[in-house]
Amino acid sequence: MAPGCGVPASRCEIDHTIAWQDGGATSLDNNAPLCKGHHIVKHHGGWCVNQVPGSDGALEWVSPTGRRYVVEPERRVPVFRPQVEGAAPF
Repeated sequence: MAPGCGVPASRCEIDHTIAWQDGGATSLDNNAPLCKGHHIVKHHGGWCVNQVPGSDGALEWVSPTGRRYVVEPERRVPVFRPQVEGAAPF
C-alpha cells in the first residue's frame, strides 16, 4: 500500500510500521502490506510511513521533501463478533 502501487497484498511483504525492534507490536494497527520496492524505499529512501488512526488501515506516506500521500486499503479488515446465543449461525 503505497502511492501509485498496484501490487496486490497477496504478493507483498508484511511491514511493521513501527519496527518490532523499536517496540512496535505485531498487530493489525501496526502492520501493512508493502511490495518489495516500497518496503525498501520506506527503510532506505528517506520516506516516513504512519498508520492513520481510526482509518481502518490507511497509511500516510511522507516524502523526503515533506509531501504527504494518504493511501486507503482496497478492502477493510473484517470484524468478527461472537455469535449471539440462540441466533442462527448465518
